[in-house]
Amino acid sequence: MPLSELLPTVNQLSHQDKLRLIHFLLLAVAREEGCSLEPSEENDSENTLLNQLASTKAVIWSPHAEREAVQALSDLLVAAKEAADA
Repeated sequence: MPLSELLPTVNQLSHQDKLRLIHFLLLAVAREEGCSLEPSEENDSENTLLNQLASTKAVIWSPHAEREAVQALSDLLVAAKEAADA
């Protein structure tokens, strides 16, 4: 089923069912990535989840680490303030 057909149905779900869907999708994607977020009987689920998350690779980009990006954002803010004051 295409996503465009599924989204109207998802919008009709209750808040609780939307949370259940998020949980289901999170577990499904984790399994596809080779991680199991299901709690194991050997370890408590919080430590298991933290260990699995620590072992995954994630790339996080922030403009704070890029001097040019910080300057560009600053210039935009100054220009927007000047335009608002004019």
